[in-house]
Amino acid sequence: MLRLTRRILFETDKRLLWKLAWTMGWKGMLSVQKHKARLRKGEVFPPFLYVSIINSCNLRCQGCWSMCREAGADRAVCVSSDGARSQRDGQRLLRHRRGEPFMHPDLLDMLAEHPDCYFQIFTNGHFITDEKAKRMRQLGNITPLISVEGTEIVSDERRGRSGVLSKSLEGIRNCLANRVFTGVCTSLCQTNIDDLLTETWIDRLIDMGVMYTWFHVYRPMGRRHVPTCACRPRSSFALAASWSRCVLKSPSSLSMPTSTAKARHSARPRRA
Repeated sequence: MLRLTRRILFETDKRLLWKLAWTMGWKGMLSVQKHKARLRKGEVFPPFLYVSIINSCNLRCQGCWSMCREAGADRAVCVSSDGARSQRDGQRLLRHRRGEPFMHPDLLDMLAEHPDCYFQIFTNGHFITDEKAKRMRQLGNITPLISVEGTEIVSDERRGRSGVLSKSLEGIRNCLANRVFTGVCTSLCQTNIDDLLTETWIDRLIDMGVMYTWFHVYRPMGRRHVPTCACRPRSSFALAASWSRCVLKSPSSLSMPTSTAKARHSARPRRA
């Protein structure tokens, strides 16, 4: 924990760290309390939101539940309306999922309209240029969570394109070069679990400067589900043991395990 604290204090932009602690930390905690107060009055509105601003994606991942298109309709109104209600109801954390958010030409301009909210963006990182990373640092209220799904061969097979891993790593490096608070996520499946849920991989991310990891377990769902990608029955306890071992032996990054609940066309993360 001491090593992690030292990394957070000395490897991140202090203004961004303050934004993270104040907006997502303190105000995020207050949003949970307001959520509990609403529940007592019978009002159901969550403390955090998942939003989608685009239907397009440059990849064609095996088993993708979101049914992204080559050219989708941009939904700029989503951030404006949800952001406004979030601020009104005390919410401060919005997570962007579905499609590739950085394909939206106005993404960062839209987020700039809500400086009192904190945005976690799930992305493959392919469109994060040095210029966009500089803009994220300027805004200070964004943490990109960049997905890596395996080795070069596995990534290309899993995500339906070539050169996927190298482009994702380039996006990660652009963020880290600009001292943006950056995470890496992985959908654990049969083809990548032995390569990515390891101390070696986590240590590599730490050496790069990544601040946190996010593992979730692939579950077949949606119209394009791929049952053969799902982890074998050993998963539940073995995965938990492997994750705990990695955290204990590589304590210099935050690691968050989640499990993807079964649904027909959508997924809901929950604590493992």
